[in-house]
Amino acid sequence: MVHKIMNVLVVYSHPYPKSFNAAILGVVRDELEKKEAQFKVKDLYAMNWDPVLSGQELVPDHKVPEEIAKEQHDVRWADLVVFISPVWWYSVTAIMRGYIERVMSLGFAYEYTDQGSRGLMSGKRALFITTSGADEKIAQDTGMLESMRISLVGGFGEFCGFDDVKFKNYCAVPLVSDAERKEMLADVRKLIDSMIS
Repeated sequence: MVHKIMNVLVVYSHPYPKSFNAAILGVVRDELEKKEAQFKVKDLYAMNWDPVLSGQELVPDHKVPEEIAKEQHDVRWADLVVFISPVWWYSVTAIMRGYIERVMSLGFAYEYTDQGSRGLMSGKRALFITTSGADEKIAQDTGMLESMRISLVGGFGEFCGFDDVKFKNYCAVPLVSDAERKEMLADVRKLIDSMIS
Protein backbone atom coordinates (compact mmCIF):
# COMPACT_ATOMS: atom_id res chain seq x y z
CA MET A 1 0.00 0.00 0.00
CA VAL A 2 1.47 3.36 -1.04
CA HIS A 3 1.20 6.18 1.48
CA LYS A 4 1.66 9.82 0.56
CA ILE A 5 2.89 11.44 3.74
CA MET A 6 1.84 15.03 4.14
CA ASN A 7 1.91 15.63 7.89
CA VAL A 8 4.67 14.35 10.17
CA LEU A 9 4.78 14.56 13.96
CA VAL A 10 8.25 14.10 15.49
CA VAL A 11 8.36 13.22 19.20
CA TYR A 12 11.90 13.72 20.49
CA SER A 13 13.38 12.94 23.90
CA HIS A 14 16.94 13.71 24.86
CA PRO A 15 18.00 16.26 27.51
CA TYR A 16 21.41 17.08 26.01
CA PRO A 17 21.36 19.45 22.99
CA LYS A 18 24.67 18.11 21.59
CA SER A 19 23.70 14.44 21.76
CA PHE A 20 23.73 12.07 18.80
CA ASN A 21 19.95 11.97 19.15
CA ALA A 22 19.97 15.73 18.50
CA ALA A 23 22.02 15.06 15.34
CA ILE A 24 19.40 12.49 14.29
CA LEU A 25 16.65 15.06 14.88
CA GLY A 26 18.59 17.54 12.71
CA VAL A 27 18.77 15.03 9.84
CA VAL A 28 15.07 14.19 10.20
CA ARG A 29 14.13 17.88 10.07
CA ASP A 30 16.38 18.45 7.06
CA GLU A 31 14.94 15.51 5.14
CA LEU A 32 11.35 16.52 5.91
CA GLU A 33 12.09 20.06 4.71
CA LYS A 34 13.65 18.71 1.51
CA LYS A 35 10.55 16.60 0.89
CA GLU A 36 8.35 19.63 1.62
CA ALA A 37 6.47 17.70 4.29
CA GLN A 38 4.47 19.57 6.89
CA PHE A 39 5.91 18.68 10.28
CA LYS A 40 5.81 19.50 13.98
CA VAL A 41 8.51 18.63 16.52
CA LYS A 42 7.72 17.85 20.15
CA ASP A 43 10.94 18.23 22.17
CA LEU A 44 9.70 16.65 25.38
CA TYR A 45 12.49 17.91 27.63
CA ALA A 46 12.26 21.45 26.24
CA MET A 47 8.49 21.27 26.77
CA ASN A 48 9.07 20.12 30.36
CA TRP A 49 6.54 17.40 29.57
CA ASP A 50 4.94 15.81 32.64
CA PRO A 51 5.21 12.05 32.08
CA VAL A 52 3.16 11.08 35.15
CA LEU A 53 -0.23 9.58 34.37
CA SER A 54 -2.69 10.71 37.05
CA GLY A 55 -5.42 8.60 38.57
CA GLN A 56 -7.95 11.15 37.33
CA GLU A 57 -6.91 10.41 33.74
CA LEU A 58 -8.00 6.79 34.23
CA VAL A 59 -11.53 7.68 35.37
CA PRO A 60 -14.07 6.76 32.64
CA ASP A 61 -15.43 9.81 30.80
CA HIS A 62 -12.94 12.13 32.54
CA LYS A 63 -12.29 15.55 31.07
CA VAL A 64 -9.14 15.26 28.97
CA PRO A 65 -6.50 17.70 30.31
CA GLU A 66 -5.76 20.57 27.97
CA GLU A 67 -2.13 19.56 27.39
CA ILE A 68 -3.22 16.03 26.42
CA ALA A 69 -5.99 17.27 24.12
CA LYS A 70 -3.41 19.44 22.30
CA GLU A 71 -1.09 16.47 21.75
CA GLN A 72 -3.95 14.24 20.63
CA HIS A 73 -4.97 16.90 18.11
CA ASP A 74 -1.46 16.81 16.66
CA VAL A 75 -1.41 12.99 16.54
CA ARG A 76 -4.74 13.08 14.68
CA TRP A 77 -3.23 15.60 12.24
CA ALA A 78 -0.21 13.40 11.51
CA ASP A 79 0.11 10.79 8.78
CA LEU A 80 3.43 9.64 10.23
CA VAL A 81 4.63 9.81 13.85
CA VAL A 82 8.41 9.57 14.35
CA PHE A 83 9.73 8.83 17.85
CA ILE A 84 13.43 9.56 18.58
CA SER A 85 14.94 8.39 21.86
CA PRO A 86 18.05 6.89 23.43
CA VAL A 87 17.75 3.43 24.95
CA TRP A 88 17.98 3.61 28.73
CA TRP A 89 17.35 0.47 30.77
CA TYR A 90 16.21 -1.52 27.72
CA SER A 91 13.54 0.99 26.79
CA VAL A 92 12.90 4.50 25.54
CA THR A 93 13.26 7.33 28.06
CA ALA A 94 10.78 7.69 30.91
CA ILE A 95 9.57 11.00 29.50
CA MET A 96 8.85 9.30 26.16
CA ARG A 97 7.04 6.44 27.89
CA GLY A 98 5.00 9.01 29.80
CA TYR A 99 4.08 10.79 26.58
CA ILE A 100 2.86 7.52 25.09
CA GLU A 101 0.98 6.50 28.25
CA ARG A 102 -0.80 9.84 28.63
CA VAL A 103 -1.46 10.78 24.99
CA MET A 104 -2.15 7.39 23.39
CA SER A 105 -4.96 6.67 25.80
CA LEU A 106 -8.05 4.48 25.88
CA GLY A 107 -10.75 6.02 23.71
CA PHE A 108 -8.22 7.91 21.63
CA ALA A 109 -5.60 5.42 20.41
CA TYR A 110 -7.53 2.23 21.12
CA GLU A 111 -10.85 0.96 22.44
CA TYR A 112 -12.36 -2.23 23.78
CA THR A 113 -15.21 -3.91 21.91
CA ASP A 114 -17.15 -7.16 22.33
CA GLN A 115 -14.54 -8.71 20.02
CA GLY A 116 -11.62 -7.42 22.11
CA SER A 117 -9.28 -4.45 21.75
CA ARG A 118 -9.25 -2.39 18.56
CA GLY A 119 -6.63 0.15 17.52
CA LEU A 120 -7.85 3.55 16.34
CA MET A 121 -4.71 4.77 14.53
CA SER A 122 -5.47 3.24 11.12
CA GLY A 123 -4.35 5.39 8.20
CA LYS A 124 -1.18 6.36 10.08
CA ARG A 125 2.38 5.06 10.21
CA ALA A 126 4.89 5.07 13.07
CA LEU A 127 8.68 4.98 13.17
CA PHE A 128 10.87 4.50 16.25
CA ILE A 129 14.51 5.58 15.95
CA THR A 130 16.61 4.70 18.99
CA THR A 131 20.29 4.70 19.94
CA SER A 132 22.19 2.51 22.37
CA GLY A 133 25.62 2.25 23.92
CA ALA A 134 25.42 -1.52 23.59
CA ASP A 135 26.98 -2.94 20.45
CA GLU A 136 24.89 -5.05 18.09
CA LYS A 137 26.08 -8.41 19.46
CA ILE A 138 25.26 -7.48 23.05
CA ALA A 139 21.95 -5.92 21.99
CA GLN A 140 21.03 -9.16 20.20
CA ASP A 141 22.46 -11.63 22.72
CA THR A 142 20.79 -10.01 25.74
CA GLY A 143 17.42 -9.83 23.98
CA MET A 144 17.37 -6.03 24.24
CA LEU A 145 16.49 -5.43 20.59
CA GLU A 146 13.84 -8.13 20.52
CA SER A 147 12.20 -6.94 23.74
CA MET A 148 12.08 -3.38 22.38
CA ARG A 149 10.68 -4.59 19.06
CA ILE A 150 7.95 -6.50 20.90
CA SER A 151 7.16 -3.52 23.13
CA LEU A 152 7.31 -0.71 20.57
CA VAL A 153 6.16 -2.40 17.37
CA GLY A 154 3.70 -4.96 18.72
CA GLY A 155 2.72 -3.73 22.17
CA PHE A 156 2.28 -0.13 21.08
CA GLY A 157 2.16 0.41 17.32
CA GLU A 158 0.22 -2.63 16.18
CA PHE A 159 -1.98 -2.59 19.29
CA CYS A 160 -2.98 1.02 18.48
CA GLY A 161 -3.74 0.07 14.87
CA PHE A 162 -1.03 1.92 12.96
CA ASP A 163 -0.93 0.66 9.38
CA ASP A 164 2.85 0.27 9.46
CA VAL A 165 5.33 0.41 12.36
CA LYS A 166 9.09 0.39 11.92
CA PHE A 167 11.84 0.24 14.54
CA LYS A 168 15.53 1.02 13.98
CA ASN A 169 18.21 1.06 16.68
CA TYR A 170 21.70 2.41 16.10
CA CYS A 171 24.14 0.46 18.27
CA ALA A 172 27.39 1.37 20.07
CA VAL A 173 26.96 5.08 19.33
CA PRO A 174 29.54 6.32 21.90
CA LEU A 175 32.06 3.66 20.85
CA VAL A 176 32.19 3.97 17.07
CA SER A 177 34.17 6.43 14.94
CA ASP A 178 32.87 9.75 13.65
CA ALA A 179 32.83 8.21 10.17
CA GLU A 180 30.57 5.41 11.40
CA ARG A 181 28.25 7.90 13.08
CA LYS A 182 28.05 9.81 9.79
CA GLU A 183 27.04 6.57 8.09
CA MET A 184 24.31 6.14 10.71
CA LEU A 185 23.01 9.63 9.96
CA ALA A 186 23.03 8.87 6.24
CA ASP A 187 20.98 5.77 7.03
CA VAL A 188 18.51 7.90 9.04
CA ARG A 189 18.07 10.08 5.96
CA LYS A 190 17.30 7.03 3.81
CA LEU A 191 14.91 5.72 6.46
CA ILE A 192 12.92 8.96 6.55
CA ASP A 193 12.92 9.10 2.76
CA SER A 194 11.50 5.57 2.61
CA MET A 195 8.72 6.45 5.05
CA ILE A 196 7.55 9.58 3.25
CA SER A 197 8.04 8.62 -0.41
